[in-house]
Amino acid sequence: MKRKTKQNLSKNISMKPKINFFKYPSLEPNRINSYEISQLLRNQDIDKVSAKLRKQARSISTSVSLTSGFFETLSSEIYGEQGFILDITTPKKNLNQAVQRSFFEWEHICCEYGIYDFGDYEEMILTALYRDGEAFIKLHKGDELKIELIDAEDIDNDLTNEGKHIYYGIEYDAEREMTPKAYYRLLKNGKYEVIPADEIIHIKKASLSKQKRGISKLASAIFDTHSKDKLKKAELDRARLASELTGFFTHKDESSVLGNIEYADDGEIRQKEINLPESVQTGTFTFLEDGITPQFVEPHNPINMEYFLKSTDRDVARSLGLSYSTYTGDLRDVNYSSIRQGTIAERRNFRRIQNFIKRKFHDEIFKKWLECELLAGRIKPGDYKQLIGHFTFKTQGWEYIDPVKEVNANKIAISAGFKTITEVLREKGVELDDFMDELEKEKELVEKLREIKILKGEIDEQDQSTK
Repeated sequence: MKRKTKQNLSKNISMKPKINFFKYPSLEPNRINSYEISQLLRNQDIDKVSAKLRKQARSISTSVSLTSGFFETLSSEIYGEQGFILDITTPKKNLNQAVQRSFFEWEHICCEYGIYDFGDYEEMILTALYRDGEAFIKLHKGDELKIELIDAEDIDNDLTNEGKHIYYGIEYDAEREMTPKAYYRLLKNGKYEVIPADEIIHIKKASLSKQKRGISKLASAIFDTHSKDKLKKAELDRARLASELTGFFTHKDESSVLGNIEYADDGEIRQKEINLPESVQTGTFTFLEDGITPQFVEPHNPINMEYFLKSTDRDVARSLGLSYSTYTGDLRDVNYSSIRQGTIAERRNFRRIQNFIKRKFHDEIFKKWLECELLAGRIKPGDYKQLIGHFTFKTQGWEYIDPVKEVNANKIAISAGFKTITEVLREKGVELDDFMDELEKEKELVEKLREIKILKGEIDEQDQSTK
């Protein structure tokens, strides 16, 4: 049998067709969609557009009623009535109380200019973080720590010098590109104040690891919010005009050249004067001259206006991490199940924001405050080491949506071992130590009330002790 050569074998081998397993419609758009799809490839540099987005966000945050109300709702849900409260848990109870009291007193005098207290800074920083995308806190270290909130506009976005490693108003370390070295603050006289990085707390939520400046949380909602607001105002103006303009008059013989003329006694042709009413009054009639017909304006009734507004508000609320009912205050279509599901997801987002603010702002401020207290000799080195690892800030909890159902559910969960009392208390924003202290105080109060009743003779001491 004749053996085939390699050349003959290669002729008998057929090449398998290459199969494309990954085929995406967006990469092969039709002619109708090609332009829109190609626009998706033109992504903007986040840092280059941050200043423009910040200006737009600031505009709608004051001009649009729902957006303005959003910031009030956000502060209320995140901080509650008292803000974040310092809680120290070292073994030394007296030390804990003394430091908590000192920090509470400092909160009232923390402002460099004596204008704001710590609660004001909490709200302003939260607003700046959502509206501007970032917040800059300057630390003034001395005998006592003082803080100052720098406007994001003052850290100049236009200042870039690659030779000096300055990008968008921030100078970075030459070797470690992501480590800030100094911040350039634009003053009123046009000069820059160079602030060392260790004197600035820069809070931002980055979308990219190499992002230099923050992006407004309103960025994805700016266009929808502005368009909805403009359409709403235009429709209101149109409806108002329609309500004020009853109608107009037409001449029956519009095609006739001689429709509105008359001959004078001297034979001269002149314009015929027609007496037309300029206003109407309910319950009265006005006789019109022959040939004049009134045409009434149809009442304004925008089609699908409510659906468009509601749909837009849903999209905006979703982008801001809120439920539609919380964002708009519209509770017409909600029931217990829907509002509970929406509230649970909403509160989970609020807790994430609380933890973010606590990590980036409150914890850092307290550490800097402790350093100043240590250097001033008001805290001992040994106490400082204990304090730095045994503190937290308590955040607020929320009320139950349906107290009876949720309390019973927690009771069953605790009995079954799925939950602990500590977890239930933490959901309400209450720490176990505080809860136990309050129980002890209540026991003392009950004992005092019992003694008063015994003195008044309302109960018998011997019978009560037997019980």
